[in-house]
Amino acid sequence: MRHSFLLFVALLLLGAAAPSARAQAPADTARLLMLGPVVGEVVDAQEKATYGFFPYYSTDNFAEGRLYQALRPDSAVTLLAQLRDGTVRRRRIGAAELQSIRAAVPRPAPAPAGTRPAAPTRAATPDSVGTMYAVELVTGSSFMGTLLATRPAELEFTTRDLGRLVVQRTNIRNMQPLTVTQAGRGWEPVGNGTRIFFAPTARMLRKGEGYIQDINVFVLGGNYGITDNISIGALVPVIPGAGVSFVALTPKVGVPVNDKLNLAAGVLFATGFGSSGGIAYGAGTYGTADQNATLGLGYLFAEGDIESSPVVLVGGATRISRRLSLLNETYFYSGGLGGLVGLRVAAARLSGSLGFLYLSELGTIFPAYLEAAYRFGKVK
Repeated sequence: MRHSFLLFVALLLLGAAAPSARAQAPADTARLLMLGPVVGEVVDAQEKATYGFFPYYSTDNFAEGRLYQALRPDSAVTLLAQLRDGTVRRRRIGAAELQSIRAAVPRPAPAPAGTRPAAPTRAATPDSVGTMYAVELVTGSSFMGTLLATRPAELEFTTRDLGRLVVQRTNIRNMQPLTVTQAGRGWEPVGNGTRIFFAPTARMLRKGEGYIQDINVFVLGGNYGITDNISIGALVPVIPGAGVSFVALTPKVGVPVNDKLNLAAGVLFATGFGSSGGIAYGAGTYGTADQNATLGLGYLFAEGDIESSPVVLVGGATRISRRLSLLNETYFYSGGLGGLVGLRVAAARLSGSLGFLYLSELGTIFPAYLEAAYRFGKVK
């Protein structure tokens, strides 16, 4: 019975402690750089040819380019170039090249003598203006745009398709900063990169953010961010008394170490199958919400005993299109290894995942994990 329960806890953990996201805006959140009033935020093919920008791309195949920088002032600048053949190229821009680009941009003519300068129209904070956001309105519609100005009752954005938009703050349900890759490709955030399938990552839910999930029809789970560094969750059977009886609690704490590295620790405590126990774990995650890798270590405990051999997790996720991500999580344990490999299809709030189980003892792979999840909460 003890061995069966420990196996149950091991499988349950790998997702129970999962839901989470970074406490702060992602470190690679994109600030769109302005090249001055003459060029603006987007460099088109004509401007590239006129001012000699980006000589490593052919003018005939160049559609437009944007320069992005992470929120930290000393962060590197990235050029995202859209080519006419449909491809998107990403290139790091050094400080010397950025200086030469800005030097090539002509300055507007000075105002005639005696002309009174226009009064400023923007009341904005340095850490938000110029950042690209995915904005969800209370009506259910959404858009992606660059924040131009913040005012007491409204925000002003510029969008690629709709031009300038002024939105009342009370009409905004959710507003999340975009990473450099998301901004360049037109991808809205579809998750916080906080779990693979079952496996927790080291990223944390923001305060007031969470989601609920249904796993394999019969298991219902949920997690919620109490603070930016603490979350709590639970797993219960969808139909109590239907042959699957357990309750699991999943507290978790975590901190960001630097731009892309996060550390977290948590406990899964479960009662079921006539016994109780759980697993204490630690994890480190490197990467962004869309592209990340996780290394975790957990020790099972039950009835006062602790397993001497840990379960080691090696996993990761990579987003390959606007809606699709590929996932893998592998567990190394005493006597073998196993895990899940598959994919997730996600929209802004809803997602679905399909995982295929592989075990070294069986030597085969078969579908074993089906999940639907709904994200909720207002990100400020």
